[in-house]
Amino acid sequence: MGRKSYKIGLALSGGGVRGAVHLGILNVLIKNQIFPDIIAGTSAGSIVGALYAAGVDLEQFVEDLKKVNPVCILDPTFSAVYLLLLFYYFYWSKKPMIYWSFPKGLFKGEKIEEFLEETFNKKGFNDLKVPMSAVSVDINTGETVVFCPRKNVPKKKMNNTVFITDQSLATAVRASISLPGIFLPKVVKGRMLVDGGIKNNIPVDILHAQKATKIIGVDLGVSESRPKVKSIVDILMATIDIMGDELSHYIRKEHPGYYIYPDIKGVGYKDFHRIPEIVKYGEKVAESELPKIMQYLSS
Repeated sequence: MGRKSYKIGLALSGGGVRGAVHLGILNVLIKNQIFPDIIAGTSAGSIVGALYAAGVDLEQFVEDLKKVNPVCILDPTFSAVYLLLLFYYFYWSKKPMIYWSFPKGLFKGEKIEEFLEETFNKKGFNDLKVPMSAVSVDINTGETVVFCPRKNVPKKKMNNTVFITDQSLATAVRASISLPGIFLPKVVKGRMLVDGGIKNNIPVDILHAQKATKIIGVDLGVSESRPKVKSIVDILMATIDIMGDELSHYIRKEHPGYYIYPDIKGVGYKDFHRIPEIVKYGEKVAESELPKIMQYLSS
């Protein structure tokens, strides 16, 4: 017996705060009776994909998010006292800076994972009515690591790709958003996992392998107006963006679908307060694309 084919697949790319545009696009699709049957997301796209797959009310989530202070869900890996002691230790031991030992990221990511567990109602991938895949990368082996339901692991092996099926949605999303240098890598089954955007920022290939028939891809990597970098955090995030953009070009060429390219101008990597505004922009983008989307799905 062959595996089920899914008519509509939705691939959501990474993009930091700009990923809130996915919420607006999904809102419009749902209101127009377009319900993705299967979904895949990388980084910020994995958050929105998981919200949809877990049955979370997207509009209510945006309202609830307005009450959340981002600082409250960030947990630094070191304190000012720790840095001072570290400096004195290496200063007095006269070790060159190249030998200094620093944490693997600025934030632990534990508080975000707890927030996600509560938001997703502690669901695992095999509890979902709408199958979902979240993409990350093993920083030690270079393998793409995809979290998904057991039934959606492709029969045909994908090159340099590993599938994990027995973790919670929150664990998978926490791995997928682990920007190198920003968050500590998420360790799962002995694998040190980081943001999937460094290898696959628009996971349409995953949906093709999982037998989606029609695929809508929302790619935030294509933009002529990236914010100017002002800090090491900005540089790290911009680096992921640029890498993801270059790789996405080849993924799109090899895998047909209907692609949407929201160009979100002037949004910085730390502009969390602008999420409601970005969601509204996503709705406008989807409404303008709707006739072409309908035509694509009916062809």
